[in-house]
Amino acid sequence: MKLLFILIFLFNCDSPKAGLTDEIKISLLCRVGVVCVPDTRGTKFGMIGDSWTDILLGVPVIETLRVQLERYHGYRITGSTLGGQTLNAVNRTALYTRVIDEAGADIKYMLLSLGGNDLLGSPSGYVGRLEQEKQSRFNLLQTNFQQMIQGGNAYKMQKYGGTPLVWIVHGYDYSNPDVKAPEISTTGCRSTYTSVGFTNAEVNAFAPAVLNDYNSFLVNLTRIEPQLKYIDLRGTLGLAPGGNQFSNAGNMFDCIHPTSGGFSILAKKYVTVLQGYTNNEK
Repeated sequence: MKLLFILIFLFNCDSPKAGLTDEIKISLLCRVGVVCVPDTRGTKFGMIGDSWTDILLGVPVIETLRVQLERYHGYRITGSTLGGQTLNAVNRTALYTRVIDEAGADIKYMLLSLGGNDLLGSPSGYVGRLEQEKQSRFNLLQTNFQQMIQGGNAYKMQKYGGTPLVWIVHGYDYSNPDVKAPEISTTGCRSTYTSVGFTNAEVNAFAPAVLNDYNSFLVNLTRIEPQLKYIDLRGTLGLAPGGNQFSNAGNMFDCIHPTSGGFSILAKKYVTVLQGYTNNEK
């Protein structure tokens, strides 16, 4: 529903201040809504992603992971990449079917950048019941991942035949809750955590622990779902001084998103592993 509202707003707003050219509208519709003109189809790679792949409504203000892959590593990708996207919403709306439709019969791989918003959203839920809340969220993540992979492969094989898709998910690199972040982007920041009841010591422990737990979760999930592959990106951005597992602030735009330079570093490691899963196809 959120995605539909955004698209309706973007493409039915008559105000001159909207300032969207036809070219930008086409790009937004394809990158966010997965409604693409025919000459963008016929790709081997689909992608469903959050703000690590597309921070600002399809406009690459920061050169995120998707931009790095397409612009500097030669990948052709059809996908829906939108800041704030959750795995829960992707599965509930079967967004993966639109990606498969638009990519076409050549699609072989589905790149995933999901799960962070499901874990870091509504941090007050962790207060006073940390382990129970984590377990509840990981249980829901597992259900959604499995339903998406199984449902997506069934849909692809029914529509196009051939073999199931290979789904490739990355874990995130460490956040840094002490980065000075823009007011519109405070997810994962110390001030956000402490405002709902975390102590500073709890922030120091929780920020890296939930990330490590998520990466361990993904490794275990690959043993359950053989079509799922995993890329570990932890430590790629370097660690901040001070003894905590926080990413180097110099590579961070805000508390959870790297800068363009940070994404460039991540993309190089990501591609090195990706090539092993895809036989260097692009």
